[in-house]
Amino acid sequence: MAEKAMKSDVPIHDVIDGLRTRIQVEIDAQLSALGESHGLALEQVRVEAERAADERWAVRLESARAEWSARLASEIESVQAEAEQRLEAESIRVRLDAEHAAAVEARERLEHALAEERQRAGQAIEAERAAAQVAIDAERVVAQAEREAERENARAELDRERERAEGAVAEAQRALEAERRSSEAWLDRAPSVDATRLLEAIAALDAADTLSGVLALTAAAAAVEAPRAALFVINGPRLEEWQLPLVAALSHESIRTDATEAGILRQAVQSAVAVRAGDGLTAPECAALGVGREALAVPLALGGQVVGVLYSDEGTEGAAPAGWPDAVEILGRHASARLAYLTAIRTAQALRLIRDGNARAPARPRERSDDEQGARRYARLLISEIKLYNEAAVRVGREKRDLLRRLEPEIDRARRLYDERITSSLAGREAFFQQELVQTLADGDAALLG
Repeated sequence: MAEKAMKSDVPIHDVIDGLRTRIQVEIDAQLSALGESHGLALEQVRVEAERAADERWAVRLESARAEWSARLASEIESVQAEAEQRLEAESIRVRLDAEHAAAVEARERLEHALAEERQRAGQAIEAERAAAQVAIDAERVVAQAEREAERENARAELDRERERAEGAVAEAQRALEAERRSSEAWLDRAPSVDATRLLEAIAALDAADTLSGVLALTAAAAAVEAPRAALFVINGPRLEEWQLPLVAALSHESIRTDATEAGILRQAVQSAVAVRAGDGLTAPECAALGVGREALAVPLALGGQVVGVLYSDEGTEGAAPAGWPDAVEILGRHASARLAYLTAIRTAQALRLIRDGNARAPARPRERSDDEQGARRYARLLISEIKLYNEAAVRVGREKRDLLRRLEPEIDRARRLYDERITSSLAGREAFFQQELVQTLADGDAALLG
């Protein structure tokens, strides 16, 4: 059995060896094929790596070539620009040298010509100076004579103005006395009016020495005679009520002189005569006066121009004292006469100061002469009147800082009167008027003029 088994084992071993041999051959063949495949793959990778490297170096080489080419071009341009600048600078220097040389030569020729011309001009100037001096001396004599003649003419004109002013004072005084006599005669025929009280009011008006004092006394006396009274002063195109102490205001706002709501105030301003309500004429709307209630508006005139209106009525209810309209009208007329008289007096005083000066004043330097003092006083008179008759506008103008614009018509009129009476030869004439605008109208603050 063992021998048989040994005989059967021999072929198996051979089979295994044969299998081993075939497997080894196949493995060797596969390894050989794998090695060839791996070698080809490595060769291909190497070739591709070399190609990629060549491409990268080619890009870098091209970039380096472009960079160096740009640098070279820039250097070349810089060198060319520098060379051109040097060439241009050299050309300019050469040209400037040539121009400088030409200028030096031209200056020398010009200085020589100027020296010759200066010498000729000096001789001509000396001759003209001598002739001009003769002409100036003659002109001085003529100018002195003309100034003297102008001064004499100004004095003569001022004398005539003063005479007219004195005549105006006398005429205003006569008118005032005639008004007083007329009032007294009317009172003798009017037993219903308290003559004593009205005469005392007239005497107080005659004693008042300021325009504002006359207005205040007139308004106060009218408030006593009539149940209601108010004094309106004209401020440009509007009527402003003059406020009275302890008396309620009739209108808290200004009224246009040409407005329908002004009622008989408008008619009094336009006609310059006393106007009573009735026959289609009505009291101002601010009075709120009922139908059939009596009202009166008396204009206050100065130099033929209405400057204010004295208004009165019998109130909204109750009976009024008899004769009050006539009494108020008498007060208004007498106040107008007194205002005219005071204005004439002031004008005459100003003209006397301008012409004669103040004899009691001590000697002054030339710039503070009597003529100058008279001009200052006349300017102060004119500006004071603007301030008096335009009290509301002055107050608003100071608040708004536009006095010159707000009071332009009044200031122009005052300046015209000032220029007509103050000779143009007086030094500082315009400055005196301007100073009074600042001191009197703007209360010393020039900024308020606007």
